[in-house]
Formats: sequence, C-alpha cells, structure tokens
Amino acid sequence: MATSAQLRREILAGQWDEALCTLYGTEPAVLARQRQRYAAALEQFELYYGPGRQVHVYSAPGRAELGGNHTDHQRGCVLAAAIDRTTRARVRLTRGPVVRVFSRGYDPVTLPLDQLSPREGERNTSAALVRGM
Repeated sequence: MATSAQLRREILAGQWDEALCTLYGTEPAVLARQRQRYAAALEQFELYYGPGRQVHVYSAPGRAELGGNHTDHQRGCVLAAAIDRTTRARVRLTRGPVVRVFSRGYDPVTLPLDQLSPREGERNTSAALVRGM
C-alpha cells in the first residue's frame, strides 16, 4: 500500500495511465483531466487525514436507471446503464471500529460500526445514508 503523496506522484507521472485509459478512454485531454481529478482527490484525503497516510483508491461507474427504478431492491428487473460520472473513494484503515465519511459539500459523518441501525432523528441525513449502506 502506498501513501497519498506517492500515489499522487505516480498518477501525475503517468504511471496509472493504463488503468485510467481502461476506465475513461485514451483521448489525451480526458486522460489529463482524470489524472488531475485523482491527484486532487488524494490532496483532499491529506487535508482530512494528514500527509503520509497509506491509502487505497477505488473508482466505480455511475449508474442511470432507464426503467424499473429501485425495483431491483425487491428482486425486480431494472434496465440500467453505466454513465461517465464516477464515484471515487480514498480509503484508509482506522484504529477503532468506526467509519468516517467525508464528501465535498456535506458535513463529515463518523459512526461506530456497532450502531448502524436506523435512527428516527436522522431521517433524510447523510448519517442515515451511511447507516443504510
């Protein structure tokens, strides 16, 4: 596992280009934009957790439901498509059984992993979403 600074240097030096091209295509302008996105995400990670932390980086495609929105939760069928909006996560281990979620534009959420049942007072909040995940 590498530190956030190491990964940022590797990404900006083009060492992740093969993986980024697989995800986003080979157009030079798109590749340059994705390098910057990932580097910026790692900088943000350092703002939250401090420099020199070990980190994993994950990416998942966005999903647009063309029909059957949320019916898959009840074992129904959905017609879905991947879209070019991605979710990126930078993840590190914590010392205790907690999950902390930082998302640009939202208040941070910290929850003990043994307290994930829904709470009435948190309805329609980021904490409720994290508990549900």
